[in-house]
This record gives sequence, C-alpha cells and structure tokens, in this order.
Amino acid sequence: MSNLNTSINVPPAALLQAFANPRRMPLDEAQQQRLAQASHSRHRHADGELALWSFGEGPRVVLLHGWDGCAAQMLDFVDPLLAAGFAVTLLDAPAHGQSSGDVTSVVHIGEALLSVCQSLGQVEAVIAHSAGSAGSLWAFNRGLRVNASVHLCGPSSLQRMLLGASAAYGLEPQQTEALLAWAHGHIGQPLSALDIENMRDGLRHRGLILHDPEDRTVPFGASKALQQNWPDSRLVELSGLGHRRLLSDAEVIAQSVAFIAGA
Repeated sequence: MSNLNTSINVPPAALLQAFANPRRMPLDEAQQQRLAQASHSRHRHADGELALWSFGEGPRVVLLHGWDGCAAQMLDFVDPLLAAGFAVTLLDAPAHGQSSGDVTSVVHIGEALLSVCQSLGQVEAVIAHSAGSAGSLWAFNRGLRVNASVHLCGPSSLQRMLLGASAAYGLEPQQTEALLAWAHGHIGQPLSALDIENMRDGLRHRGLILHDPEDRTVPFGASKALQQNWPDSRLVELSGLGHRRLLSDAEVIAQSVAFIAGA
C-alpha cells in the first residue's frame, strides 16, 4: 500500500483510517450473546479469512455492515427476517471484527461478499450499510445475482467520496491528485470503475434505498445518484436517523424486511 506520508501533507492516519485501515468495533455483552446463538464459521477467500454467523433456514439474506463496523451492528435485522421465513448470514468484512487483515477497501469488501455468496449458493437478498452497500454494488457488477437488495446510506462513487475528503482537509490540487493516485493503487482499479454510472449492469434486481438527508458521513446525493441509475429501485428519505441510528430503527427494519419479502 502506498505511503501517504510522502505525498500528502495532512495527518495520514485519518485518511488511511477512512479509506484503508478501519478500526475494529468492540462488541457489547448482548451482541456477544446473540452471536453465540448462531452457527459460526470461517470462510477462506483470496485475501484471508472472514468470520460468518448464520441463523435459521429458508431463502438466505446476507447482511453486510459498513466501514469501522462489524456484523453485530446488523443484528436487529435478524429476528424480523427469521420471522418472515428467511435464513440470515452476517459477516465481518475484511479487516473488520473477527475477520483477518489490517487494510481493506470497497473493492476488497465487494470481492469478499461475492466469495461468501458463491459459497452459500443461492442468495435471495443482501441488506448492506454504508461501505458495505458500496461493496455490494461492486459484487453485483462482478456477477452476484440476487432477487432484491436494500442499501442503507451507501456511497455510489469512491472518487466523489475521496474528493469530499480532500475538500474537508483543505488539500491543494496536487495533494488531491496524489490522494487519488494512492487510492487507485490501493484498490487496483480505476476509480471510475466504482462510479455508479459504470456499475449499472449489475443492477438487474429490485432495490430499496434508504438515506437520511442529514447524514453527515455519506451525502444524500449518493443515494439519489444510485436511484437515478437503477430503474427498478425506490429511494426513501429518512428523518432524524443520521448515518448509523437507522440500523436499529424499527420502521427501517420493517420496511427492509417487507421489501425483501415482496410485500
């Protein structure tokens, strides 16, 4: 991975943390107890091992958390999905939670999701938050097929997120160019490959997009762009839930489950 210290005159740890080196989220006792009730497994993939937890029987829904998060963040979706007749698998993304690795990216998260879903067989749906949503878009464009997916406050362009970070740090134009070049090297893909306009071919299923316009982490415009590029999708504007509170909001969860169930 490129060294930001030599090319960008801003605190490198903050940018690395935001785009490559996530923090691991500790679990509270209730989360640990709920995960202990699942069938726990390890999935080997190209970049290491992923921690998985599975509940129930039926058509399978995969839950994927966001940056700096972990599988346990998505636990509030589990019981409503089980009650609706679905099986549920949660995973810790690469370099998150109990999965291996120290660095990752949206592309690596997407490749991990694709690998997990291939090992599971037919997957009915994906519910994904933030960077997990962006990773799922990459996986869909790489061939993952589902019948429905739910996207919670997700970016729809890595390049636009990087430019936003550049503006927030007040980078000079040459520093911004260095940041974009570093990111290109880190993900191993042209940044434009992660623009939603270039991933539309993977959006062949029904989509539900939920986002709070007051989200301070991922701009609401990212979800608007996703909806505009996805013919069979619907965008729901949330209020007062910010970037993470929606993960425990009963109405958001109910809407997500009903959508996947086709209600």
